[in-house]
Amino acid sequence: MKLKLKILLLTSLFFVINGYAASEIQSDTATSLAFKKNRPSKSHPIFYQPDLSYQIWQQFSLLREANNGDALAQHELGIRYLLGEGFPADTSTGAYWIQKAALQNLTPACYNYGILLLNGWGVAWNPFEAYQYFLKAANDKMPAAQYIIGILHTDNLIVKKDLNQAYLWLQKSYANGYETASEVIKQLEGKVKINPADTIKYAFEDDPNKEFSGSDNPISSTLGLVYIDFEAIADSTIKISEEILLDDLFRLGSDTLAISLGVQKELASLNGIDFQGISFLAKSSEYGNPEALTLIGYLYQKGIYYPLNEITAAANYIRAIRLDAPRAPLLLWEIINSKSFYDNLRKESAAENPEALFVWYGLISYGFDNRVTESDAFELLNKAAALGHTPSIIELGLNYYTGKLVNVNKEKAREIWKYAERLNIAESKIRLSAVTILDGKVDSNVQPLIAALREAEKVGSILAQVTLAYCFENGIGVEENKAEAVKYYRTAAQRGSRFAYEELKRIYDQIRPAEIRFKVH
Repeated sequence: MKLKLKILLLTSLFFVINGYAASEIQSDTATSLAFKKNRPSKSHPIFYQPDLSYQIWQQFSLLREANNGDALAQHELGIRYLLGEGFPADTSTGAYWIQKAALQNLTPACYNYGILLLNGWGVAWNPFEAYQYFLKAANDKMPAAQYIIGILHTDNLIVKKDLNQAYLWLQKSYANGYETASEVIKQLEGKVKINPADTIKYAFEDDPNKEFSGSDNPISSTLGLVYIDFEAIADSTIKISEEILLDDLFRLGSDTLAISLGVQKELASLNGIDFQGISFLAKSSEYGNPEALTLIGYLYQKGIYYPLNEITAAANYIRAIRLDAPRAPLLLWEIINSKSFYDNLRKESAAENPEALFVWYGLISYGFDNRVTESDAFELLNKAAALGHTPSIIELGLNYYTGKLVNVNKEKAREIWKYAERLNIAESKIRLSAVTILDGKVDSNVQPLIAALREAEKVGSILAQVTLAYCFENGIGVEENKAEAVKYYRTAAQRGSRFAYEELKRIYDQIRPAEIRFKVH
């Protein structure tokens, strides 16, 4: 499984248009699930507020118009239920009314109902039905919907990957004013067989006078679509810049790290990082955060904040590679091709520097060096672990658990990680929690394991994200929720986890319709 992931997180918009809305249904929640974390902040009102009796009359009128089949009213009522504006916040009821408006082909309602379906908010999770509603809105020239359709042609999950189609839809979106599309268009250039000039023409060819007319009042939503580009990550000609590493911090799952480091999107150099957050960077790396490990490696490689140390940099890159960090292999390759690297590595290994022993093991184990045998590599790892090198202890357990360089022995792996836990090695607790759940060895007291995973997920542990996805998929310690499972798998996949991406495809395949357009294999 030689998948390489490059991810683009899509932040979608809920478009709210003026209208009237309709009939009450019993609330399912006290707070709308779709918006409980995303509600826009309000300033103090400066305009006259109508009295209560007038507000009640407005609500009555909205309900009446919606019940009479007015699509605008149905859509507005649905939005109000989602937001809890004038009606009890209720995701299911909001979805009900938005669906009714979408069935009448109201463009914003089609888009919003697609978002609800894709997130499993108030309705069963169904990305294939969501695609059809997005397509309706996209064909109505809604730029945000055109952007989504473009992105959905890149990830090979709902429809077959087709970068030419993706490029065309993204050009339409950009031509209709959706600036975010330009970022993906740049990434696709050189990968498509279409003349850019032709795409501009194509963007308007069906009806140059038809434009989407909807409200400009957006509400943020976590749609979380991924742009997957295996070839780009594997391309050894790419130079990993500071700007690329900083941009990685704004992906969902590593964004907490960006906040803690004081990183702003416009920052182009690591020298501008607020290093008061460096302790959080170190903590994140110890819990298995691949972006943190990659960033620490780069700081050691360049001598920024930390003293320049290529061996320590390489050790962090190797740990990041174990967690499928997409940038780490190219950065490690850059280091081992420097003139002095191998001389220093031999010298430090001869002096039994455990970090150097771990690096030498890693270079052999991950295919960067074939000068010695795999059995020799395992001995290097054993020696480093015996010298108390904590990453080597974790790695040794992983070798026994997976059968890498040694016969599978899961009990021995657990013993090693329990020993590491007694040494207060943070990642060991996550490893133990994960294998207990994934191996089906959970007893009635599963909540401490879930709590440990949630705590690790907060600092970007990718293993915790994948394990929580498995828990939500199978109802282990949490209520079964396929949409929530997809969210966790997708977040891990966009950060580079090959396993998470394969699990994501498996879940999609479980409900994939038989229609030809949804066949991706």
